[in-house]
Parts: sequence; C-alpha cells; structure tokens
Amino acid sequence: MLFLCGGGKISAGYRNHGKVRVKHMTQIDKNIAFNLKRIRKSKNMSLDMLAERTGVSKSMLGQIERGESNPTVSTIGKIVEGLKVPFEQLIYNRKEIMVVPSPEEAPVWKAKEGEYRIYVMLPYDAGRNFEIYQGELTRNARMESESHGEQTWEYLTVVSGEVELILEDSSFLVKTGGSLYFACDRKHVYHNVGETKAVLNMIITTQR
Repeated sequence: MLFLCGGGKISAGYRNHGKVRVKHMTQIDKNIAFNLKRIRKSKNMSLDMLAERTGVSKSMLGQIERGESNPTVSTIGKIVEGLKVPFEQLIYNRKEIMVVPSPEEAPVWKAKEGEYRIYVMLPYDAGRNFEIYQGELTRNARMESESHGEQTWEYLTVVSGEVELILEDSSFLVKTGGSLYFACDRKHVYHNVGETKAVLNMIITTQR
C-alpha cells in the first residue's frame, strides 16, 4: 500500500546553532535512513544499482542513507518501487517499539486542501489485524470513504468537535469524547457539523 500526499515532504525539523541552520532528524528521517541502507545491502545492491533502478541519483540516495536529505513522497515512491518493498517497510521502525510523536510526523493517507487531512499513525501490517489513523476536518467539511473490504470494522472516537457519520440511509452524531464502531465494508461519510475543527481517531480492524 502506498500513501501519497502530492509532492510534499516528510516532515523534518531544524535547530538554529548560532548563524548555522542545522537539520534535526525526526524519527521518520532516522527510520528511512536506517531502513534504506539495510534493505539495499540485504539485496546486495550498490548505490549505483539502486540509482539505476529508481531514477533517483546516487548522491541523493547517499544523502538519504546518511540522514542528510529530507526526501519527498515522490522520491520515496520511486525508492520502494525500485526495491520492491512496501512503503511502510521503509518508513517505520520494525522493532518492538514504534513511535510517531505527532501527526505532523506521520505520512498523509488522504487529504483535500482546506477540508480534511488523514494521517497514518500505525499502518496495516500482516502481523496484526488493525491500523490506526488520525483525521482533521474543517468546519462543515465532508469526507467520503469507500469500503475497506469484507469483514472490516472501524472504531471511531471524536477527540474534539462534532461529527455526523453517514452510513447508507442512517446517520449518527458523535460529540467530543464519544465513540462508535461500525462495519466499514460499505461507503461511509464523515461530516463535521460542529462550529470548530473536528479531530478524529480511527482504528480499522480486519477479522481473519
């Protein structure tokens, strides 16, 4: 699965040291740097070989592996295509503990400028049967979502705001702090009916 957000960049931070602006690596920057080098070497590929397969320059690949470059989502897409690995295998820490400190440091699953943005907080993995997202909807924004597949359920919590969930011919109002769960094997719509931005937590599970 590939999570796209246009040509935007994965978030990176900087710290000022005197007059020199020094890059401060985020956890995702570190994960990409570590995983890219690890996966490339496991496939016995040189930087030259990877550059040829991906269309990303050798110098850029080297900078990414050293944590000196903040790659765009487009660049990451080329890399995972060249390596033939899932997007999340490059982005996330595969150890027992995985930290995504804030949504701003998470990949964007889907977005519509000025209306909504959905972040991938914990992606789908074959080793578990759930995935976690955080969403933000501006006032009066509507977000349509297609079926997530057979035997899928969604657990929705409204962190702030008021959201109307529309399922076929039925609708349900969920206020701040409220939760509901539903079978998400059908089209569903989230509608911010409150006076402020709505923030949602969504857990999608798959029954096996």
